[in-house]
Amino acid sequence: MLGDALHWHANGVDNSLVTLPEESKSVSRETTFQEDTHDNIFLAATMRHLSEKIGADLRRLGKQTKCVSIKVRYADFTTISRQQTLPQLTDLDETIFRTGNELLQKAITAERQAVRLIGISVSGLSEPGRQLMLMNDAEQRLVQLNRAVDRIRDKYGFTSIQTGRTIGLK
Repeated sequence: MLGDALHWHANGVDNSLVTLPEESKSVSRETTFQEDTHDNIFLAATMRHLSEKIGADLRRLGKQTKCVSIKVRYADFTTISRQQTLPQLTDLDETIFRTGNELLQKAITAERQAVRLIGISVSGLSEPGRQLMLMNDAEQRLVQLNRAVDRIRDKYGFTSIQTGRTIGLK
């Protein structure tokens, strides 16, 4: 019996049920730096880049988020995480970045250590649906901007268009 099972597995024979992967419950991105850093401008630029990637992932999945979390690992390998619940669902790069960067700035100000790794994740994913607000042209422009940037990045690659904050990361 054991020999038969070993033979089947070795030859790729498997009668178990094939199931579809579960729907994503969160999306995350993180990066470890080559050198530990205290540079707030560099950290904010990296957070912006990661936030843009997350926003693009959410829009590609057709999801929006309710919760933004960050992860920070310091030079001594102490790792912390912080999170904030948003007032409404979003897939906007700017909202994800602003929330993540506020959490990051509070964390690095409190600790005063060099940073080795930062990450950002979103959870509480839902189908798109937001409360319509009268006279909210700024948010509508951001939605249109994100769509235009996504189309350019889909055609020419993610780094083909960058925000001013992330240009120094090249």
